[in-house]
Amino acid sequence: MRLLYQILWKDHSRAHLLGAFLGTLAGFVLLLAGIQFYMDIKVVLSENRDLLDPEYIVINKKVNIGNTLGLTVGGFTKEEFAEIEAQPFADQVAAFNSNEFPVQAYTEGEQVPNFITDLFFEAIPDEFIDVKSDDWQWDPEKGTIPVIIPQDYLNLYNFGFAPSQGLPQIPKGVLSMINFKLRLQGQGRGNYDDYNGRIVGFSNRVSSILVPLDFLEWANEKYGYFNKNDPSQIILVSKDPTDPNIIRFLEEKGYDTIREKLKSSRMNIILKFVISFLVIVAAIIIGLAFLVFLLSLQLMISRSSEKIRRLNKLGFHYREISRPYILLLFLLMAGITGLSLLLTSLLAGQLHETAEAWSLNISPSLHGIIYGTALGLILLISVANVAAIFISTKKLCK
Repeated sequence: MRLLYQILWKDHSRAHLLGAFLGTLAGFVLLLAGIQFYMDIKVVLSENRDLLDPEYIVINKKVNIGNTLGLTVGGFTKEEFAEIEAQPFADQVAAFNSNEFPVQAYTEGEQVPNFITDLFFEAIPDEFIDVKSDDWQWDPEKGTIPVIIPQDYLNLYNFGFAPSQGLPQIPKGVLSMINFKLRLQGQGRGNYDDYNGRIVGFSNRVSSILVPLDFLEWANEKYGYFNKNDPSQIILVSKDPTDPNIIRFLEEKGYDTIREKLKSSRMNIILKFVISFLVIVAAIIIGLAFLVFLLSLQLMISRSSEKIRRLNKLGFHYREISRPYILLLFLLMAGITGLSLLLTSLLAGQLHETAEAWSLNISPSLHGIIYGTALGLILLISVANVAAIFISTKKLCK
């Protein structure tokens, strides 16, 4: 074997093989690092289920001068609701119900300052609400109306209004303990009833004052006398918030939403694009390196064609003549495998240290799929090159 290697390898340049080696190594590291990064992100998302929850998007029509002058209405018609519901990205859709009667909230007593203000109520099905409370139910016998207010409302008071007016800030727990009255006004003077009200939670999803849907339907039936308008807001659930059709549909229809809440969706799109781009680039590099390997070995065989024919005439079988090339190929593939796994492991360790600074739990060790991918690609490249070597030497020996 050593004699054959010396005869066949003599006078051959190693530069082209070195280029193929480095190119394949770079492709392997890119591909394996991309897979490792993707698996780490999946682990992080699985441990933070709120990042994987479906996206709840509240949409409304844009307000224009026509709405101000009463020339157009800002609600969603049944046809528009059905169109939104039929979109492939919309898994669940619900309209906001609103009160059809005047509502006032007031306090009385010595524990809190007296105040009175007009309010509005809205209601959506419970599965769309992010606040879970045993008190979130309407019981006509108890007569207490549970209310959910937006977290933003409390933040505006605590960090905006209260400091500017010299008023004390109020924590959530204290505000939930305050008892107040809700006056529901029917049509006609003196046609009203007072109910106890209680704040049972603060929503980070819906910027509206929410009451249970069954209560609002009951109250509209008893007190309502406003003209029933089309719903002004719609909430939809999308299991794939990265779908670009969501933003495209909203822009085409002139609908509006809080775009900040879709930033995470855009970031997911960018993340998927970057990972896909890295995998594609790595695949291209590996493919080109594979061709360079194939052409380099074929060039070596072609340059040694006279030596191969003479060795064959001396009684060497083409399989024996192929062994030095195959051994060289296996040595190069083993080096690529070992170095690519080592470099990927170093990158994984660096990513682990960076993630720790962000309080993210990422394993510093390689995932099992990394070893399987590396082994599978090496076997594929090796088998293809071995077959090409056998075919080339066999043709020369004939």
